[in-house]
Amino acid sequence: MKHGLLPVGLLVLFGGVFAADQPAETFHAYADSDVCARLMLGVIDQARIACSQSTVKDGAGPVLVRLENNLVLDVNKQKLIKPLIGQLLQATGEVKAKNGTMKLTEVSPETEKDIPAGNPARKLLDARAYQTDAKLREKIRHELAMMPYITTFDFVSFSMMGSDVVLTGWTVRQTNRSEAFNRVKNIEGVTSVINNIDVLPLGATDMQVRSAARAQLQQNLSRYFWGSGSDIKIVVKNGDIILLGKVATQADSDIAKIRCSSVRGAFHVFNLLRVG
Repeated sequence: MKHGLLPVGLLVLFGGVFAADQPAETFHAYADSDVCARLMLGVIDQARIACSQSTVKDGAGPVLVRLENNLVLDVNKQKLIKPLIGQLLQATGEVKAKNGTMKLTEVSPETEKDIPAGNPARKLLDARAYQTDAKLREKIRHELAMMPYITTFDFVSFSMMGSDVVLTGWTVRQTNRSEAFNRVKNIEGVTSVINNIDVLPLGATDMQVRSAARAQLQQNLSRYFWGSGSDIKIVVKNGDIILLGKVATQADSDIAKIRCSSVRGAFHVFNLLRVG
């Protein structure tokens, strides 16, 4: 089995060696939804599985997460993995590391027991792998918070496994994706960076949905918005709206979903707002 396929175009360094596209290979993976994979909810437990299955059921696209390094891969044959959402599997095909895609040829379900002890693919299955240095985490959080062009329509976050960092989320700017990577890779103590930030389409329909969703939310929830920023993040991808961030009450969360559901051109609304 070959390891370490990463986006070369983003200069992702893993284990001190720049990876490149490889011919067909087989590796351990998790069948996830695009929504949950970009959020990187941590170890694959029952809560993560529930997120994967519920969001695909509601219309999110299926993706593969390569277990050894958390790399999210869009696949050409989604029908092969859709019945396996929330499960472990072995995937065979050609990975295009440059753009985070995979030409999938075969999948076969497996269990945790099928992954050998000591295999890097087991990291996503062990909560202990997520024990991190609090000071290093704060440095990363601060650097990402200082990015100047993050708006209501961007959501950039990260998770850590020891000193390895996984950048996650969505942005409307390619430059935000690159800047996040460059900021984090230069932090002392960071060993490797995987960049799973998805660059959103800027087509006219999605742009209209973004604008309309914000207008709808501001009618009743204006206190969560200011200038070009907000406590509520509105991610729009191919007509789907993902609501992220934090609101004070469950009623506010419910209002947000109702308002966005009325937006013309919106297909699905994934309400992932935190309450509290």
